[in-house]
Amino acid sequence: MKKITLLILIFVLFEEQIFALDVYRSQISSVPDSSRFEIIQSELAAKITLKIDKYTGNIFQLVTSNKGLSWQLIPAEKHSKDTKKVNKANYQLFTSGLAIKMTYLLNINTGATWVLSEDNKIGVFWKAME
Repeated sequence: MKKITLLILIFVLFEEQIFALDVYRSQISSVPDSSRFEIIQSELAAKITLKIDKYTGNIFQLVTSNKGLSWQLIPAEKHSKDTKKVNKANYQLFTSGLAIKMTYLLNINTGATWVLSEDNKIGVFWKAME
């Protein structure tokens, strides 16, 4: 009986430490709205590490080659509602925690939207959502 009481006492005293789980999440810096560039990484796959030029809408994917790491431009289809304001942030990226296919590029001024897509012939690209 003393052993059971001791075990219950230990459990109660250390319950918080027993059930505490270390959750490892990517860390990001907070960029001001006026910043031109930002790096975003999907929580689902490190291969979806993207750099956005919020002025032009150019999105680059971090790739590895025999020369090391570099940024590769992801091509985008033309969108009928896409217009840019000069020297202003025009674009925003959204990555879902549910699926990589739910990664979107948004023109914050017009609502023009693209979805990250992949094709066997051209690779990764931004498909316009009309």
